[in-house]
Amino acid sequence: MSSLKIQTLEDVWDGRNNNFNLLRMIGALLIMFAHAMFVIIGDDISFERYPLAYTFGMTTLNLFFVLSGLLVTASWLHRQNLIGFAVARVLRIIPGLMVVAFVCAFVIGPAVSTVPLDAYFSDLRSWFYWPGTVLLSADLRLPGVFEGLPNDSEVNAPIWTLKYEAVLYVGVAIAGVMGWFARRLFAGLAVLCLLIYFVITFFTDLRSIAAIDHFMHFGYAFLIGSAVHQFRHLVPIDLRVALFSLALSCLLVYQFGLQAGGFLLIPSAALLGLWIAFVPKGRIRAYNMVGDYSYGIYIWHYPLEQIVRHNFHTVTVLELYLICLPFVLVVAALSWHFVERPCLRLKTPVAEWLKRPLTRGLA
Repeated sequence: MSSLKIQTLEDVWDGRNNNFNLLRMIGALLIMFAHAMFVIIGDDISFERYPLAYTFGMTTLNLFFVLSGLLVTASWLHRQNLIGFAVARVLRIIPGLMVVAFVCAFVIGPAVSTVPLDAYFSDLRSWFYWPGTVLLSADLRLPGVFEGLPNDSEVNAPIWTLKYEAVLYVGVAIAGVMGWFARRLFAGLAVLCLLIYFVITFFTDLRSIAAIDHFMHFGYAFLIGSAVHQFRHLVPIDLRVALFSLALSCLLVYQFGLQAGGFLLIPSAALLGLWIAFVPKGRIRAYNMVGDYSYGIYIWHYPLEQIVRHNFHTVTVLELYLICLPFVLVVAALSWHFVERPCLRLKTPVAEWLKRPLTRGLA
């Protein structure tokens, strides 16, 4: 009988000794492969034309939002301080993004652009790209850059998700300040959000609007992660449960489509991800000594894939991925060790510096 006992997340929860870094790394590499397909095939990738590839990519992306909801909620509840929380979130996203945007605008852009250098630097798009990207605008173009490719003129498409991430961070801050993370209140609000999700998904056509559709599934995934943290004692951490629910959700997606089946696919992927994060132990945990390269991979891989596609027009998806992989890993490692981690170490001093005027004002 003991073999049938299912442990919960509360049983295995450890805030630091886990495989989250490895899980995010695997997820980032999977997304990189999905985007290699996108770079080669172009906008023809859709659920209708490539259901397996599209579902694979979106599920991996949604899993990142589940993990973000879990960890960002934990971050707020650990700090319970708006300034410290905001500083931590900004320093996690913006410094690495500033570097990649600068390199795209002033190194990669001039190197691959089809327009002369004087025309490139006299074009306002070249100068607006860096601040616009740092402000989380993802659809900016650079003059003559990657023109004629299947994803014509797209410089760094994956960062379009960061604005949704930022909005959800604001939501966590509002919920924290308002005291909505009290379990009973949170449960009621979560049920209300789920009702809205189901009504919009199954009884309206609003999800045909791209921005609403993106916010619905990203918000749903983020909410699941936040709820997982709040109700750890109810979340099963069992490979059998995860695989069964994942198989069932894939069947629903196959029968009814990604929007209808996604309501089960996202939490099913989360159960598998949580099992990977907390159950395997031993030498696998040594990966935490390497660092968290996932964000660097995410923000750097697409421009590098576009460069390879720009220079090798007959490259296949697998060739593109394998050619780019070592370069992406090196750049991501440099980003972590020389940009992201040093900036993250500034969280406490920057937050304390920002608090001083408020402290003096209250004195």
